[in-house]
Amino acid sequence: MREALRILRERGAAGCVLLGEPEYYSRFGFQVDPNLILPDVPPEYFQAISLDSSRPHGTVSYHEAFNAQD
Repeated sequence: MREALRILRERGAAGCVLLGEPEYYSRFGFQVDPNLILPDVPPEYFQAISLDSSRPHGTVSYHEAFNAQD
């Protein structure tokens, strides 16, 4: 995770969102942000980290490839 965040910073990304275990990802600086919503997901598992001074807001959607089923 540290390497991924380093690469995102290097590439000028403003931040990153993820869906995951809060206790694990909080150690990297991810936090629940009430201004970001991923529908149909318990909000405590949708987390974000800002890599600059911006603070995004709104409803997030993942690429439809994440909906693929076997």
